[in-house]
Formats: sequence, C-alpha cells, structure tokens
Amino acid sequence: MVTATGIAPGSEMTAQMEQVEERNVSGVLHVAAIFASHMVLQRNKPIAVFGALAADCAGMEVVAEIHDFDGSLIAQEHAYSSQNVVNGFSQWRVMLPAQPEGGPYTLRIVAGNDAIEFDDVLIGEVWLAGGQSNMELELRNSEHADEALEDCADPLLRFYNVPKTGVINRNAENTSSWQESSPENSGVMSAVAYYFARKLRSELDPDLPVGIVDCYIGGTSISCWMSEDALNSSDAGRDYLTRYQRAIAGKTQQQFELETSEWESQVDEWNANVAAAREADPDIAQEKLSEQCGTCPWPPPLTPTSQWRPCGPFHAMLERIMPYSLAGFLWYQGEEDEQYCGFYRELLGMMIGEWRALWSENLPFLIVQLPQWIDGKTAADGNDPMRWPVLREAQWDAAQSIDNVYAICTIDCGEYDNIHPLDKRTPGERLANCALRQIYGMDRVPVHGPTVLGFRCDPNGRVRLFFRYAHGLHFEGTTPGSGDDDFDGQLPTLVRVPERSGFELAGSDGMFHPATAAIFVDCDIDDLVNSRVNVVDYNATEFGIPINSRSIGTITLATPDVPEPVAMRYAWRSWGPAPLFNDDGLPAQPFRLDLTDHTAPADHTAPAEHAEPAEPVTPDDTAD
Repeated sequence: MVTATGIAPGSEMTAQMEQVEERNVSGVLHVAAIFASHMVLQRNKPIAVFGALAADCAGMEVVAEIHDFDGSLIAQEHAYSSQNVVNGFSQWRVMLPAQPEGGPYTLRIVAGNDAIEFDDVLIGEVWLAGGQSNMELELRNSEHADEALEDCADPLLRFYNVPKTGVINRNAENTSSWQESSPENSGVMSAVAYYFARKLRSELDPDLPVGIVDCYIGGTSISCWMSEDALNSSDAGRDYLTRYQRAIAGKTQQQFELETSEWESQVDEWNANVAAAREADPDIAQEKLSEQCGTCPWPPPLTPTSQWRPCGPFHAMLERIMPYSLAGFLWYQGEEDEQYCGFYRELLGMMIGEWRALWSENLPFLIVQLPQWIDGKTAADGNDPMRWPVLREAQWDAAQSIDNVYAICTIDCGEYDNIHPLDKRTPGERLANCALRQIYGMDRVPVHGPTVLGFRCDPNGRVRLFFRYAHGLHFEGTTPGSGDDDFDGQLPTLVRVPERSGFELAGSDGMFHPATAAIFVDCDIDDLVNSRVNVVDYNATEFGIPINSRSIGTITLATPDVPEPVAMRYAWRSWGPAPLFNDDGLPAQPFRLDLTDHTAPADHTAPAEHAEPAEPVTPDDTAD
C-alpha cells in the first residue's frame, strides 16, 4: 500500500536502455557487476570474487589479486571455472584470503589473456540493506535532507545501488557503480542505511571504511525476495505463487504492456500532483496532501517481468550480488504483507535461512520492527484492521527465536496517515546501535527498551508486570510526535489513565478494555525473586539473581471493566498509545500476554488469599 508522500518508491520500470560498453567484461572474462572501482570489500573474512567465463572456456583458471598502491602483491588466489555451462556461461568463484581493513588497493582478475582491474578499493565493513519502500526512501527525500546532504561528505563511507528490476538487466548493471558519500552522490542512497553507516563510522575506528549494498524495491512483498523452491516448501509460500499465477493467467503480452503503460501514466500524474502541492506549500500537512492528491495508484499490475512478482527481485537482484562478502543484513519490510500477516513469521524465518544458505554463513540479520501507521480514512471510520501488530509480533519473535537475529523497536516512530515516515535517522541509528552492541561488542551502547520479564495476577483483579531494562521507567507522550507539554520540567510521569496508557486487559469474553497503569520505581528484588511470578522472558539473564534493582521495574494494571483478567496487551494497535520508555529514551516494544497462572505453588509462598495486595492504582498529581 502507498499513500501520498511525494515519493513513488519502486515505480521506475525496467525499460530497455541503449547498449553501453560492459565495464566488467574483457574478452572471455566476465566479473559480477557489483565489483567496481571505489568498492568496499569485507574485512577479516575470505573475500568472494565471482563471475563467469564464455562457454568455450569452461574449466579455465581464474586468478584474483589485491595489489597495494605501489603495485606490491597483498593477496592472491585462483580457482577454475565450472565445467557446467548454463545460459552460455561457465561460473567461477575465487576466495581471496581474509584481510584487515585498509586501502586503497587495486583488485585485478585474470583469465588467460584477459584481465580486468578495479582501483581505489577499500577493505572494511560491508552491510546489505534490503526490503521495501521504507528502506528505499532516499536521503534526499527524508526529514532534514538538506542538512544531512550538506554534512555527508565522507570518502570512507561508500554505497552501491543494485539496479531495481524484476528481470536481469545487464544494461542497468553496466551503469551501476560504487560511490563515495558526498552531497552530489548520497541523495539517492537509502536514508536508513546512510544513518546506519554514518553511526558506524563515528563509533568504530575512524579509519575503518563502511560500505552499504542497497538492495530493495518499494512495494515488494517478502515473497519477492525468496526463491520458488523456498516458497513451494510451505503452504503460505505456495499461496503467494498461486495468487500470482491467477493474476497473469490468460493474458497476452500486449495486455501486460497496456496495463503497465496505463499504470505508469497514473503514477506519473500522481507524482506530478504531489510535487506541485509541495512546491506550492513546502510545509503542507500529510492529511492535506492526501486530501488533495489521494493515494498513489497501487498495486501495480503483475506481469511475468514485474519487479513485484514473487521471486522476481530474488533472481534479478539478490542472486546477482550473491555471495559478495558481508558483515550482515539490514531488513525493513513487511508493509506489503499486511493482508497475509498471519503467515509473515513463517516466511521471514524461511527467507533468513535461505539468504544465509546462499552466503554459506550465519550472518547477522537486523530487523526494523514496523512503526506506527494507520490510513487516515480507516481511522476516521473508527476501524483498525489490527494487522500491523501481528507483523510487529512476527518480527520481534524472529529476533527472539532465531540465532543471530535482532530487531529494533520503532513504535515511537511513524506518521499518521503516512506509510513512509520521513524520520529515517531514528531507525538508522537504532540499527547501528544494535550492530555496535550485538555484533561489535560495545556493551556500553544502549539498545533495549523496557522488556517484560513476567507477571503476577492478584486476587483483587490487578495485574502486576515486571520489566527489565527499566531504569528510569516512565511514560512520555502518547503517539508519535506527541509529548507531555503539561508536565515539562517535572518528574517523569508515572501514572496513565486508561485512554492514554496503551495497556489493555481482557476477561474470559475476550473483549479488551483500556487499563490504568501505574509505575512503581522502587522494586524490591526479593519481591521479584521470591514471589510466584509467571516468567515470560526466559532469555533474561538477570532473572533470579542479585542485581541492581534500578534495572527492574514494575507496573500495576487495573480496570473495573475486567474484574478477572485472563489476557493483556500493550501498544496493540496500528496507531495508538505507546508511551512507555526508559531513561535511555528507548520504547517498550508491543506485546501481549496470556495471563493464565502457570506457576507451581511453593512451600514458602503464602496462599493467594493471604498474598500482600498490590499497591493501589490511584492517579496522583503526576497522572495525566
């Protein structure tokens, strides 16, 4: 789904371009297009260099070398191309030995009498940024773009934009290139990836190069980034393929071309209207923009060459750069799979596994959990399809249950009625902080928002939640962009009335009701360890051992509408209150709990009827 943002992510089509000289071809030798002058190669692990030879050269030796500025040899390795010929080519891959960061170097590849050289090659950290439109949103279109571009010059921060296409487009690959970050170049870089890379550059070694491989298309579902074999391995994946086959069944090539042409015309007209509206009023509100221009014509027509068809970008983009040596993956996607949100967790796990298999490495996978968003008309009608909470839960679950997968919470981000929020610095820098701590071992970098450890249901109908990473636990604002102006300069807000707390309770009827929430800043560790607490976070290393009580916090929930709670949820809306933060400024991620008591009675634990009552939940002078 796309709304009026002034951007039509992924709308450029794969029109045929004039033939251009192939910069990565010399005689029988072909080198993959991602290899180019000014590239960044991955440090401290074998460096994959790959390409193809002409069919009549199957089995020929290929040599790859790295040379220093004075021509001295830094590294050399060889391999033989495959004896199998596919589509007229024999594939080859050379694995150069791992190298520390450094450069600039020259990469030279030789096969027989043919050779190709790339200069100004650096060795550092390389991350692939993948997904759909919110990863694709370019720096020039993001919030504070002018300031960012003025300050982006950095010869050690470089990026490569994989041509966006649903079919292999060698002409586009021939014109692609690695570029240094500069005011002239970086406008077309992913804004999220730029802020990620800039943060790495500022926190790691100042001489360490950082490269970003931009590999995304706006409007793509997760099925676009998976193979047919992967999709066919599950019912959920097969459903995507079936829907695609039904969409193209019985149509002629002429129909495909006509549908595509008509859609492109509609998109061009919409883009022109948005541009005119922004030129007339640079500060135009999103609601007004949507009212004037409507939503971007969506979805695009599906064709056998469409970049939005299942598996299209997987073959035409991802496989073309695989297995370029990487530090890890960044992933911001899920919006297009809203309608089938119940299958997203399964497909996400399958995709992560397939990508890692392609790279033959358990590479880190960092996920941006979807922020807040709801369509303005849907909200005005009082509806919420409640699909984005399911997507967020799927993303968070993948991070909790798959090794070396992490997710950042952005529930405090997003824009009402704008599916493409312009603040890309927040998710970019949170991704970087996640990498700095989890991948690069910088324990001082805060990455965790308040995370629920467990709960206890009291006989009076109150629910007590225990949180870790709860230092400075407080409520702040309500929805993205809101604040607590009435309490500016006062102590953190510790109580929230039901309509603003984000917490909801449900009884046996399954109906959720907003609940009053009260934070208690003085948590007795003995109370946590010795009480009958239902543990829900078994990854919590702090639980049950002596620790500083400042890292543990408690919140008590209650509502007269639910005298016997059996379920609770927090921030479980497409757009709604999500005000819980710690003093690192990090939000609590959305979650839901089954409040069924599954603790075993202990001899030292008093019977429930004699349990100490929870603290009263009564709004005081700090309540809002």
